[in-house]
Amino acid sequence: MGNDHENEIRVDEKLGWGKSLFYGFQSVIALNLFLGAVVIAGMLKLDVTDTAIMITVSLFAIGIATCIQAGVFMRYPVVQGVSFATIGAIVAIAMKLDLATAFGSLILGAIIIIILGYFNIFSKILRFIPPVVAGTVVVVIGISLMFTAFNNLIGSPGPVNKNVLLAFIVFFLIMTFMVIGNLKLSISNILSRGGVLYAITITTVIASFMGITDFSSVRKASWFALPPFIPFGIPKFDLTSSLIFVFIYFIVMIETVGNWFAISFTAKSTLTERRIDKGILGEGIGCFISALLGSAPVTSYATNCGVIAVTRVYSYWAALGAGMIIIVLSLCPKLMFLIASIPGSIMWGTLGAMSIMVLMSGFRSMHHEELNDRNILIIGIPVFITVCVSLLPQEMVNSMPTLLSFLFSSSITVGALAAVIVNLVLPQGN
Repeated sequence: MGNDHENEIRVDEKLGWGKSLFYGFQSVIALNLFLGAVVIAGMLKLDVTDTAIMITVSLFAIGIATCIQAGVFMRYPVVQGVSFATIGAIVAIAMKLDLATAFGSLILGAIIIIILGYFNIFSKILRFIPPVVAGTVVVVIGISLMFTAFNNLIGSPGPVNKNVLLAFIVFFLIMTFMVIGNLKLSISNILSRGGVLYAITITTVIASFMGITDFSSVRKASWFALPPFIPFGIPKFDLTSSLIFVFIYFIVMIETVGNWFAISFTAKSTLTERRIDKGILGEGIGCFISALLGSAPVTSYATNCGVIAVTRVYSYWAALGAGMIIIVLSLCPKLMFLIASIPGSIMWGTLGAMSIMVLMSGFRSMHHEELNDRNILIIGIPVFITVCVSLLPQEMVNSMPTLLSFLFSSSITVGALAAVIVNLVLPQGN
């Protein structure tokens, strides 16, 4: 036990810049923070140039938000990333209106989150949300991402058989690296931390031999450039979409606090109400900046807990180093175009693998909860509703009134709303 403690770097332990950047780089490699932007671009069928711009702006916003959260407000080992809970609504609003309206509508929700954090309100609201609801929200996100990955894979341009083959290869490789990472081998840590990156790289090489990659835009891109300012137009405000995002932000906050508790358990550090409210304030400011820049909202990444569990580096200085590295990476257009040129089928296969990890992290967070009749309904009903909404024909969703159409375009939102409502409606047992 004593040896384990000596190998750990505690939450508040200060690191030099060299170690901060080194440990931060490990997190950046393992977290695949570009995936959220790629998913949005893929669902909107953006071209390579616009996809690269979206990845650039997204990473720049993620880097700033991580530095703000880890270095100023929460001072916890949290690395921010695009919230998958918001993707469905962003895509729906962008397709019906435009991206400027989608990002502009995020601003109101971010302001409300800032107010909740500043006045120490959110930690008090959490007292009425049991862990089974927070865990169910994460499960719902995982299920919804499965449908997103499958539907977009089938709809990807190009021969279906080749797309499915590439998706299967990257999925199989990610699972293989995960299994090897859990073995007691000398290379286990290396493979587990960078397994997703390795899998994407190997599958992309295979795709190039199949003649379905095009990296011509990478050669033309420069090595350094500042991120474009509001590339998708000046943010526009729309009341209907803003109301949708106000609730979605609430769901995102439930998800992210659940991740913080998982990190606190892993890092053996008590998560106080004051730290939660400071974290909510920091997250609200990060989401506000993201919306202004033209990026999806940012939240604490669930897979970050797995990274710190493997490395035992719990210091928030490592997260601060990760944020700085992310900002630097976003200044390299050649890298952004390289990511944007990876075939969509590979990204959808990757998302399929990631959805399993998200799903299981939700179940894992509820392993201490008793599976009585009430909790079974709290978990089961939202899962059923999420599947049903995911299977709704797009024509039916489009025919609904505007508010409902935006709402039902995000199965995550409907499923999470169901979890909250079922918990409030069902009577408490003795």
